[in-house]
Amino acid sequence: MNEIPSTHEIPIPEGLEQRLSALVDRLEAEERGRTSELASASQASRASTRPLTRRASVAAAAFAIAAVFVAVAILVIAPQVKERRELARYEGSYTLRDGQRIDDLGSIKTEISEALAMAQVAEANVPTYDLATEAEHAILQATANPEMRAVVRRILEEQ
Repeated sequence: MNEIPSTHEIPIPEGLEQRLSALVDRLEAEERGRTSELASASQASRASTRPLTRRASVAAAAFAIAAVFVAVAILVIAPQVKERRELARYEGSYTLRDGQRIDDLGSIKTEISEALAMAQVAEANVPTYDLATEAEHAILQATANPEMRAVVRRILEEQ
């Protein structure tokens, strides 16, 4: 193979130089088009996120307002409903103040609570033995006649 000396210039065909120049120009134009497309896409995405951001902030504000309403409902309304349910079992209860009957359970709930507490104390102080059984034994011991005692015993066992 013959080597071409480096000092020697290779002639370029006439049409090739023009074609190469046109190809370079076209590639540069395509590159500029891509960068402008990317720039416009970037602007479009920024423009489209702005309304989404506003929508998101409006949605977040609406959610916050709804959360406040739920919190108020839980903190204010729920205890009232619970109190009404607790007082419902005492429906029909009343108290007398200055000769007037007061049956508003909300206003007499302290009196109801006090009455229940007193009842629990009284119940705790009641002796543990069975009063009826003690009475039966007392009746049997008081009966002197053995035949009468047998009759009383049968009557007590039937009940």
